[in-house]
Amino acid sequence: MTFTDLDLYYLHTGEHTSLYEKMGAHIIKERNKILGTEFRVFAPNAQTVFLVGNFNGWQKNHPMQLEQDGVFQLYVEGLKSLEDYKYLIVTHDGRELYKADPYAFFSQIRPNTASTTYNARYKFKDEGWMYNRVHYDFKEAPFSVYEVHLGSWLQKGTGEDTADSFYSYKEIAPLLIDYVKEHQFTHIELLPITEHPLDASWGYQVTGYYSPTSRYGKPDELKYLIDQCHQAGIGVILDWVPLHFCKDAHGLYQFDGSWLYEYEIEGDRENQQWGTANFDLGKGVTRSFLLSNIKYWLQEFHFDGIRVDALSYLLYWRGETEEDKLNHTAIDFIKRVNALIHTEFKGVVMIAEDSSSYPKVTHALEDGGLGFDMKWDLGWMNDTLKHMERPSIYRKHHSNEITFGMYYNPSEQFILPLSHDEVVHGKLSIVNKMNGDYEDKFHLARAYYSYFFAHPGKKLLFMGNEWGHIREWHEYTQMDWNLLDFPIHQSFAQMMKSLTNFYRTHDAFWKYDYQAHEKGFKWAKISEEANCYAFCRYSDEEEILVVNNFNDQEVYDLPLDVPEGAEYKLVFSSNAIPTEDFTITADENGARITIPRLTTYYLERTNPEHVKKD
Repeated sequence: MTFTDLDLYYLHTGEHTSLYEKMGAHIIKERNKILGTEFRVFAPNAQTVFLVGNFNGWQKNHPMQLEQDGVFQLYVEGLKSLEDYKYLIVTHDGRELYKADPYAFFSQIRPNTASTTYNARYKFKDEGWMYNRVHYDFKEAPFSVYEVHLGSWLQKGTGEDTADSFYSYKEIAPLLIDYVKEHQFTHIELLPITEHPLDASWGYQVTGYYSPTSRYGKPDELKYLIDQCHQAGIGVILDWVPLHFCKDAHGLYQFDGSWLYEYEIEGDRENQQWGTANFDLGKGVTRSFLLSNIKYWLQEFHFDGIRVDALSYLLYWRGETEEDKLNHTAIDFIKRVNALIHTEFKGVVMIAEDSSSYPKVTHALEDGGLGFDMKWDLGWMNDTLKHMERPSIYRKHHSNEITFGMYYNPSEQFILPLSHDEVVHGKLSIVNKMNGDYEDKFHLARAYYSYFFAHPGKKLLFMGNEWGHIREWHEYTQMDWNLLDFPIHQSFAQMMKSLTNFYRTHDAFWKYDYQAHEKGFKWAKISEEANCYAFCRYSDEEEILVVNNFNDQEVYDLPLDVPEGAEYKLVFSSNAIPTEDFTITADENGARITIPRLTTYYLERTNPEHVKKD
């Protein structure tokens, strides 16, 4: 397996998209018998590179050969799977650096930092899923994401020392899949599962970009988890971090004694917010490394979507959003990423976590956009949660926090995120953000989540949101599942199951998410004084009237702007449901409805033959 002149050319130009096929440690087999392992690393500032590991006592007796300009290679006969190794790089100025393999496919369990050879043998059985994915149109489909941190969703132990308490990818598969199916989510999004040294970074400070974290087992076990999800009809999204990387000594930082992957200018290189180093996306080696990386996860692990972390920090220098701070090199790279994915991996969904107002994030490349499929609507999230935190008496003065999202809704293809970022660092859990006493917090959260599922935009919920988790999330201990022993959480969880099922089975809530203003959404009432907001959601054959009362008082005879002759029947209530059939019929002045405090109603139109005539 030779590294050719053409490989070197594409590496330097930033257009190599499959470096992982030659870089790293590759097990060489013949008729399924392992003959040895071939190693290859790019270290252009190295004077010499030694392969060291437990197989040679970490001694300098395996010098690597210079195969191409900056590319060192070595074949070790008889070296098999699960051998720990590093590269000892001797720089031109005589420094000795012990580095993990940038392209390692497996790593030691932290706090150890060596790379590990790995013989991948898993064979996927998801041919049907992968075939159907090519024809998948997320725009006109239900899309509800369950965001999960694998290490703290559920643990074997109950204490805070999780060293031996993690479930493996394989062990957690049936538990997580059954739970997600029960709750009717369409996708699972995994917080970063690339190798990282610090649990508290949640995976966002990466050292092993090609290595599934060994905390939860081997790479083949991750493939098993994804394969089982696919066979259960569940998509899996990878959280990807192309902005910055961990500065630990064994990682990419000053990899060969030079600033190989990062910026050479300190002010550009040092990411003060996270204490990391920023990738220099203008360098060919960096672009090729990351383009190959995203392809690796899609090709080898069959992920169905990529969530790109912290996009605004890529689009703008240091996150400063003034026009003159645009990072055009990074913008060009992001466009290249999306072009690659949409060309080679049809049906894979690209999602941007972007807090900026950069235009056309989800517009096609040919239309001057960045080419993403969805963008996190962080404005909607911030506005609406702020509204729920206010005392009821003051909410009427801030109606724009509920309505403004629909003003800019046509500008992008949004997904509404209630993510891990909103339940940490003193922000409180979603339920605890709600204003009011303990019971009212749950009443208001019920109404809020009902509004969330009805509002245009795809959906994302972090684990625990679906049953009213009380404390903030901590990565070192599992979710407080014991709360489900209490009636208030049991009923909340049941209500959320009803919501996710209603969302999944009623196409009015997702058919025209991205044509909402044209034919998927219409305001029926905005009442600042009553703190009530009503709107209709439409599909071709279905209309759902959604009435939200965020007031802590019952509201009587709320007028609704709905067509004359339209008849609606109550089909869901976030809190108490009337004991008898509840219907309303509109006359020439519309309709009126009385709705309890802190409650959302869904009313389905019962004479839909008139829907298209409205």
